[in-house]
Amino acid sequence: MRNAVRFVELKSGLLCLIVLFFELQQAVCGVIYVDNHLGNNTLNGIAPKIIDGKNGPVKTIQRAIDYAKQGDKIILMKNETPYFESLSLAGKRFSSLGGEKFTILGNGAIISGVINIPMNGWKSLGNGLWKVTPFRKGFFNLYRNGKSLPEYRPEKNQTVDLDNILPGKWATHQGAIYYRGLKNQLPATESFSLAGKSVGLTLIDIDGLHISDLTFEKFRMDGINIHDRCKNVVLENVTCTENGRCGLSVNGTSQVEVIDSKLINNRIDDLLITEQGVADLKNTELSKKASISQ
Repeated sequence: MRNAVRFVELKSGLLCLIVLFFELQQAVCGVIYVDNHLGNNTLNGIAPKIIDGKNGPVKTIQRAIDYAKQGDKIILMKNETPYFESLSLAGKRFSSLGGEKFTILGNGAIISGVINIPMNGWKSLGNGLWKVTPFRKGFFNLYRNGKSLPEYRPEKNQTVDLDNILPGKWATHQGAIYYRGLKNQLPATESFSLAGKSVGLTLIDIDGLHISDLTFEKFRMDGINIHDRCKNVVLENVTCTENGRCGLSVNGTSQVEVIDSKLINNRIDDLLITEQGVADLKNTELSKKASISQ
């Protein structure tokens, strides 16, 4: 009987330790603040404002990701200047902990992949036609004063005829961008830019992630690429726009819930689903039909 009592006491003790460990797991979920205007990457990110030489917001989202642990929350400050970053989250460290999803709260901030075209990046070909050759090939987008410019595309299976590019439009040909200027226009003296960075956010092997109030724009390929083996991922009030390939790509066995969001005005696809990917859209706007590729 004594052994039975000791066994019960041992089981109770183990249960208490398990409960305590679970509570401690919940307690260690932290908050990391990011401010690309006032933040500093030498700070620890635990406060939204700078308190002293140690405590205050970090400057980049990547620094917050470096600090982050499972179940943490990253909170961005919205400023006039976008966050010019390309991010990747992979594995358990960026997943749920004790029911708390890993969270990125954007507060209306923008993450941008745009790069400016330098003055010497343009080459005049005569008759108002200009050429710029991006370092990275494959997918492109061209902007003037921060806005997408209309693209000339030939009929299917037809090659680009540079003479058919009308003023104010652009086309891609053999790894370069060709732009027909407006009357007396000199692109080198104006604010032209390209979709430069590859992907806004890449996810792989994530279980439990919530991203809200955030825009991913002007990336060479995708705004968000959910690469493989992701589940319990929620995008809420997220906008993916003006990206060179697609706004949101869901691949492999990944599953995502998209709520009150906008996947609009991306160059090829707004939503691309490949293999066994699943996207559950709720009150979400697309400017073109989703593309499904097995």
